[in-house]
Amino acid sequence: MLVNEIMIKNVFTAHPEQTIKELLTIMIENKIGGVPVIDENGKLLGMISDGDILRHISPRKQTIHDYFLHITVIPDVTLSTAVKTSLQQPVSRLLKNRKIVTLSQEDDLSEAVSLISKHHFKKIPVVDTENRVVGVVSRGDAIRMIYKDIIEKI
Repeated sequence: MLVNEIMIKNVFTAHPEQTIKELLTIMIENKIGGVPVIDENGKLLGMISDGDILRHISPRKQTIHDYFLHITVIPDVTLSTAVKTSLQQPVSRLLKNRKIVTLSQEDDLSEAVSLISKHHFKKIPVVDTENRVVGVVSRGDAIRMIYKDIIEKI
């Protein structure tokens, strides 16, 4: 079975200049846990998950290292304050400079399962030859296809 047979084609996306608040609104209203971030030509810039957002808004501990001393300073920042501060920041603040793992429409389901397992992803973007997003494959999509094509036939 090929990726183009199981992928979600109607993909919600974000743009780097959108605010984190706008991104959260898209994710919550559509009950999704992550979106591809694309440029004005639809080309993939990265993926942002609900986990990326939580890590970004989480109040951080600051550690001071000295040759003789190790001190952890907990700033007086509440979760509410951290969230309010983050909401107007651009989505681009969440993008990491890491290699983006993608699938092509012609990849086999086994390749999707392998990448999802290896990288612990919830979703993988599917791109065309020009790196434009044409779909996504989620863990749930993969499990449903495994069940339908393999388990039901046993």
